[in-house]
Amino acid sequence: MASKEQLRKIAIYCDSYAPVEENRLRLKSNAGKFESCENCKHFTKEGRCELDLIDKVLSSLAMENDLKS
Repeated sequence: MASKEQLRKIAIYCDSYAPVEENRLRLKSNAGKFESCENCKHFTKEGRCELDLIDKVLSSLAMENDLKS
């Protein structure tokens, strides 16, 4: 299971991130709120991505960080 911080980073880099409509207005009106998989329409109640992208995006981020090192 990805951490809350990872879920935020995934949402930033995921091409399929789509905020749930009810959260979209809240995200725009509350400066303290972050994009997160938890706010994405593809994120299930069981804490999984319907598109199975969490591991793929995390792997991509890890590879990018390795290249910077």
